[in-house]
Formats: sequence, structure tokens, C-alpha cells
Amino acid sequence: MLKKIQYEDGLPIKVQVLKIQEYPWHMHNDIQVIYVLEGEIDLKMTYTRYYLSKNHMHFIHSDDVHGVKGLTENNLVVVLSLNMDYFSQFYPELDTQVFTTKGSEDVATYKRQLAMKAHIFAIISELYAKKRGYKNRMKDLSLELMDALYKDFRGFKVDRVNRSFEHMISHDILQIDRVSRVVSLVYKNYPYKISLAAIAEKENINTYYLSHLFQKQIGDSFRNFVSMVRVEMSEAQLLTTNASVSQISQNVGFSNAKYYVENFKEWFGCHPKEYRQLYKDQILGNAAERIEELPLESINDVIDSYSEFPVFIGASGIIRSAKIDLKKEPEGTILPIRHRLIPKKLYDHYDPFTQCLSMVKPPHQIPQLPLFDSPQDTAGLKAINGLKKPQYYLYALLSTMYETVVCAEDTFLLVKSGENYQLLFFNDNKDESQSYEFSLFKISGEYQITERRFQAGDSCISGWKQLNFKSQLTSQEFESIQALSAPRTVYQMISPWGSCTLSANLSANEIRFLELRKEE
Repeated sequence: MLKKIQYEDGLPIKVQVLKIQEYPWHMHNDIQVIYVLEGEIDLKMTYTRYYLSKNHMHFIHSDDVHGVKGLTENNLVVVLSLNMDYFSQFYPELDTQVFTTKGSEDVATYKRQLAMKAHIFAIISELYAKKRGYKNRMKDLSLELMDALYKDFRGFKVDRVNRSFEHMISHDILQIDRVSRVVSLVYKNYPYKISLAAIAEKENINTYYLSHLFQKQIGDSFRNFVSMVRVEMSEAQLLTTNASVSQISQNVGFSNAKYYVENFKEWFGCHPKEYRQLYKDQILGNAAERIEELPLESINDVIDSYSEFPVFIGASGIIRSAKIDLKKEPEGTILPIRHRLIPKKLYDHYDPFTQCLSMVKPPHQIPQLPLFDSPQDTAGLKAINGLKKPQYYLYALLSTMYETVVCAEDTFLLVKSGENYQLLFFNDNKDESQSYEFSLFKISGEYQITERRFQAGDSCISGWKQLNFKSQLTSQEFESIQALSAPRTVYQMISPWGSCTLSANLSANEIRFLELRKEE
């Protein structure tokens, strides 16, 4: 029943266009996004069935037992598979996160889903066009999609009546993070005894408060949620093994089989033995696949109806590109960065990424900056309570930049030291993304690329604001909020022989800092 997804061309994402009659029950170790372009399908996922029609989408989590049946003959379904091994390096708890789309049809939900669909179409567009550097751009776009998943689709409430998770919009990211950590711990440890008191101690909060918070956010008690997860995780064992109900109940953490059966009936609607008898023949391996995989070109006929998305029309728009001879005479030097310490006590609001962009624009001579903000000036690297702002991390990187300039333009700067290079580039458009392509010539050997990404919206100030700028933060709150400012770091090894091309797609107001260090 476990189906391994084969990824191609070194990409962490796979795009398939399917015409589905019957896709037997199975599961993956990876995450999938199901998007219906035409027709109607019935999606079975664990104990719930979802009716999906044109323009609907749904997320399938790692190890979810699911199957699809076409309800109309001419359905057309896009399936995006996301490689867990790759994305887990950026999102360590990814395999135990819960993402939902089912919810109210309000304006906010519509906008979030529309943005997610735009990410999907951008990825399809790049894969369709396959212009030079498309692989790196697809990786960037897939990370943007994952960011959107975390930002907009993590909040949920348990709907016991309909046996499903309802999407819940919340602007309290810190509380969503906290509840997500609890949910993650449950999914990781469901076979064992799970104590809310122990989790509360780990979170450094009161047990009663955590219980109340969980009930408020999830819509069900912690105890009921644990039982639900155990029942959910028992399904695969029921369908793929001959283990007794008693043995399975122990395997998934129930103290006795009777309690397991009661909970299983509540969520799956029948006794575990009956469920096994009814559905064991529907799993992959026992039932035949009746699906047809189509080329990407097959969606050309229906794409016109999706007028919101500029798909297949000049993928990635205009690409800013540069061809750089690394052995040419240097263009000059940049001044080393120095800063002076001016501790202050009060904090004021500011736009962090307007300030960050001002630090990287020509003439690439960073002014002296105070360490802390003051009542009259918010140019500091830290807030008055010591939280490091995005410019703290950016400033630290800029202070390590090599001084020999290889090439400098309005939106990028390439410097070197010996055979090591640093590339700083940014998108100063506050509304639209921008693609870059750098062709580097006369470079050979093995290089480690360390890439740091500063993305607009990632700031400790936004997290602190959610707590109404309270003066006393717990150590865990402080660390969690400060982490919002730190750049995302990505590593890569390349072995160019004579030349290499670096491609990237930057979101609005994003800044990137790449270091290419030659291996000895």
C-alpha cells in the first residue's frame, strides 16, 4: 500500500496531470497537493470522504491512507508531490504537520486559496517552459509554496460530526506554532503514553492553560485528539496485516481493545473487523489502478478558464540576467563595515525590509548603525528588549563581505577573495516576484554554496506585536520570536568546469546573500 514517488532531474517536486477512474487506496511518505482542473472526483482520506469539483484542491499528508475515484469521465487532476527528505531540512516537523483547505467560503479563505493556486500554476509554468535555470527557480517556487502552506493552512478545528478537520484562520502565529508542536508530538508519540503535563512543562507553561488553549484552537480535548490520532494510524495496520484487533490496539497506544473499538467506530463508522473485511480489497496491490498520466500540454485546452493565472505565457516573466567573467580586472573595492554601539531603552514601529533594502542598494557603503533602536530612530539592529531584527543578521553578513568587486549593478553585487565569491542581490519591487540568472565564467573545481534568504514579512517585530509588545517574554517566547528574523539558510555543492549558472526567483522585497567557497 506504500507507494514510493520517483522524483526526476534532481527536483524535490513532481508534477503529474492525471485522468482518474480509480486510484486504489495507498499512502506515501511525502506530501501531495491535489488540484482538480476539470470534472469531479471523490477523495477518500483516512475516515473522511471529500467531494472535489473543478477548481477545488486538497492536501494529502505523509502516511495518510487515501484513494481517488473519478465521478465524471473527463476529469483532469493536477497532483503535486513534495519530497519529504528535501523539505524536512527547512521544516523539521513537516511529517507531522496538519494542513487543511476545507472551511468556510469567506473572502479571506478565498484569497488564501487563490494565492496557493498561483503558486501551483507558477511551478507548472516553469516545468512546462523549461527555460535555462528552471530547476533552481522550481526549487525556489516550491519553497514559497511550502511557506504559504505553513502560513495560511495550518490552523484547524476537529469536526467530530462530519469526521473531518475544518480550516480555521488565525492571525496568532505564536499560538498556532505552539499548538502545532503539541499536535506534532502526538503524531510522533501516539504508540506511547502521552502526558499533557509533560508537554506543558516542555513548553514552559501551565498545564491548565495549555489544555484550555488546545481545546480553543482544535475544538476538542487533548485526550480525545490523542485517541483520534491513534485510531487514524491504526487503519494501515488493519488493511495490510493479519494482526488481531487487540494487538493493533496495543500497537497504536490504547490501554485496552474495548476503548480502541469504541473510538474506531466513532471515526470510521464500524467495527475494525468489519472495516477490514469491507475494504482490504480496495488497497493498492489488491485493486488495479485505472489512471492515465497525461503530458503537461494536455491542460492547454482548459487553461483559458483560469484567467487569474498567467500560465504558459512567458514563464517567470522578465529574467534579470548577467554574464560575468570571474578573471577580469576588478572594478574596485567596497569599504569595510563598522558599527558603533548606542544602547537605548525604548522601541518604536518600523518597516524592517525598507531598511534592509536601503542597506544593500548602491553605492554599497553601509552607514554606521546603532545596536539598539531609540525613541527617535528605528535604525537599530536590535529592538530595545534585545530581539535581533532582520537587519542584525543582514548587517552581520555584510560585515564579512570581501572587498574586491567583480561586478556591480543596481540590484546585485559580486565580490571575491582569491577563488571564493560572494553574491548579493535583491528584489526591490514590493508587489511582484523577480527572476535572476547569473552566468559565471572561468570557474572550476568543487564549490560549496551557502545561500541565505531574507524574505519580507519575516521579522521578530511581527511576532512580538502578536503579544501586544509585552515587556516580559519567556525564554521560549523570546527564542521563537527572534527566530522569525533569521534568514533561511540553504546549502548546495556544485562542481563547475569552466562555467556555471545560478538561477533564483525572489519574492517581493526579498534579499539573497550567496557565498561560493572553493573546497580544498
